[in-house]
Amino acid sequence: MTAPIPFSPLARATAAENVASYVARARNQLTAFGADLDFDADQWEITKHYAATGYRDSRQGRKHLLFSHPEKGGRRSTSDRTRDLAKSYVRSELAGSSSSDMERAIYCFRAIDDAMQALSVEHIWDCDIGVLNKAVDLMVQRVKAKSVDTYGPKLGIIVRFLSENGLTRYPLESWKYTRQERQSYGRVGGEFERRRQERLPDPKALEALAEAFCVATEPRDVLVTSASAILCAAPERINEVLFLREDCEVEQSGEDGKPYLGLRWVGSKGYDDHVKLVLPVMADVVRSALSKIRVVTAESRKMAAWYEQHPDRLYLPENMEHLRKSELLDLEDIAILVGVRKKRGDVRRWLIDSKVPITTTSRPSSRRPVLAVRFDDFQAHILSLLPVGFPLCDARSGMPYSKSLFVVPRGLFGVGQPWRCMFESVRYHHIGCALGQNATSGSITVFRRVGLDPDGRLFIRSHQFRHYLNTLAQGAHLTQVDIAKWSGRANVYQNTAYDHVSSEEIVTQIREAVGDHTKAIGPLAEIPKNLPVSRAEFAEMVVPTAHITLYGFCIHDYTTAPCEMFRQCLDCREHVCVKGLPDKTGRVRQALAATRAKLEKAIRAVADGVFGAEEWIETHQAAEARLENLLAILEDPNIADGAIVQLTATNTHSLSEGAVLDRLRLDGPSTAALASPSQNKALT
Repeated sequence: MTAPIPFSPLARATAAENVASYVARARNQLTAFGADLDFDADQWEITKHYAATGYRDSRQGRKHLLFSHPEKGGRRSTSDRTRDLAKSYVRSELAGSSSSDMERAIYCFRAIDDAMQALSVEHIWDCDIGVLNKAVDLMVQRVKAKSVDTYGPKLGIIVRFLSENGLTRYPLESWKYTRQERQSYGRVGGEFERRRQERLPDPKALEALAEAFCVATEPRDVLVTSASAILCAAPERINEVLFLREDCEVEQSGEDGKPYLGLRWVGSKGYDDHVKLVLPVMADVVRSALSKIRVVTAESRKMAAWYEQHPDRLYLPENMEHLRKSELLDLEDIAILVGVRKKRGDVRRWLIDSKVPITTTSRPSSRRPVLAVRFDDFQAHILSLLPVGFPLCDARSGMPYSKSLFVVPRGLFGVGQPWRCMFESVRYHHIGCALGQNATSGSITVFRRVGLDPDGRLFIRSHQFRHYLNTLAQGAHLTQVDIAKWSGRANVYQNTAYDHVSSEEIVTQIREAVGDHTKAIGPLAEIPKNLPVSRAEFAEMVVPTAHITLYGFCIHDYTTAPCEMFRQCLDCREHVCVKGLPDKTGRVRQALAATRAKLEKAIRAVADGVFGAEEWIETHQAAEARLENLLAILEDPNIADGAIVQLTATNTHSLSEGAVLDRLRLDGPSTAALASPSQNKALT
């Protein structure tokens, strides 16, 4: 009997060949992360790569990529199903991306690997939609929905790449990741309050921070509070503050002849380097903060300048320069240079941990041999501690360490004394832990160190300053373009994530616009004459509340009646728009495009003789005119952002209005008439 011949579909065989070719190219031909990269290792060291390409987070410590699964008690290697493909994808497609982007991609490949194991799929080219759905399910089981939503879009990108490049036998371009967390941009309710409190700093912590800025005396506390003061003056990211130059100040005169302070900021996340003026009310605070920082960091810049000029020689402070002529160094001298306690046991332990050879020497005053270290051995070890990428602190802008504002003696934030022979950059966790954003680290906050928070309850996250200032700008009706520029943001649509203005503040804003032609457009700008109540009382009656909608805010009082317009917000007189909100304006623009598309269909239907299509043409033409008028107001550069635009009446009536009109038709003209739609004013 003839033995059966195994048959493999051409699509499967082709995908397998493509995967093998793709992996071989990444392994043998690409040089990203270094030509000597150990491709088969579960851990890749990429610190030098990051420093050379100008990624600023390389200064925050060693960077590694881990191609293994975390488990209790250690890690396990990823299986052969996805390991090599994951490494190839990272090396070929993500070498120029951020480390977080690479880590998300690796996490997605781990999820695919686990899904394949659960479904008994042996090869990556056999992945189908079932495997992808299983991968999402496994991610949901392990982390919160919000966290899954940070990985899901990356999974979709990976899947499309695999499918489009023929690395899977099945077409997967149609698969899309579905968000797991319900996204709500409401301004009321527990979810909004939770999000607002999470992103905005505690007022008590802000007050304590201001006091700490005034009373701090220890160098590390002065540095943290001064950096925080700068963050309070401009909505910058912490990495942008830590990369300020020592000469970042720009003093210039304004059109009014008054002096203004500006700072030279380094850009990030797609925004270029720029000069930004500091608000006059914060200018003196920023000047004071910069002055304090320079005092703390002056010696470290001197160290960096020495090593730039003498890369093979140890820096010594002036009072210890005589040691350069010595062949041996005493442990007491080493303790001073590296900030170790003067106990011999502590210094010896440090030398052993640092793998610096210890020798002995004799002294006339001692009968026993004395421990010492050869100067050349100590010098070689210290020189090996120069930061990766030295002398450049920021390869992207070309700034050396000797010109950096935030360069400090090594060990300043440690438990010992600051070093006298080596420097380091201030890192993100130095500021973050000092402000208390990582309670599990066990570090003492600056609030406790200066005696303002003995119970350890106060904390601020560095990014909360950015949310706080953006929310203040939203409440002050700055234009979205100005807010984006002030924040160093390349996309104005990202302003929305930093807008935490509450519904009460929105209601107050709308009420203030009632009867004010400079703040409102439409019926809200008109107040009937001879009102028996004050303008404020009338505003409270007209605007009892405000609820967020797709296009603006609804001021209908839902305690008296439900919505009678069935969410037809753009046809409702109780709906208002606020000029300057890019997401809302964008939705109005989308509604106009959709209406025009419907109008074209209706016109074609009339041409085809479809019964009743003429009425749809009238409906869509009216909606188109209304949306065009509204969009023209929202995009008019002559109208200030923050202006309240109220929609006037249309031919569309609510349920109660329709009932009244029907009664009028039945009872005749003698009944008190409701205002005719023809009497309604057009949108202005």
